Amino acid sequence: MPKEYRTIQEVAGPLMLVRGVENVSYDELGEIELANGEVRRCKVLEINGGDAMVQLFESSTGINLSNSKVRFLGRSMELGVSEDMLGRVFDGMGNPIDDGPEILPEARMATPILRP
Repeated sequence: MPKEYRTIQEVAGPLMLVRGVENVSYDELGEIELANGEVRRCKVLEINGGDAMVQLFESSTGINLSNSKVRFLGRSMELGVSEDMLGRVFDGMGNPIDDGPEILPEARMATPILRP
């Protein structure tokens, strides 16, 4: 089971600083669990000693610094792929947004790291 951190130091827009992390790496996925049980996704942008700067994939609204917790999942983002994806439209998390059926993946692939 992933270790949980209740050490969120700061949230600024889509960025969040988590202090005192161990064995966390660049591009690793994470989950933020709010006090009400809602879970939001994030990924590590930078590690500086025991501090992790993460990017939130969803809104930062409602994240309480003292009551929310973060879990790092030990893997980077993966996308289920198949030939059924050709011609389809997806959101940034790989979910279909074209009113078509869900994709039944034939394989899972790590998403590429895009740099400006």
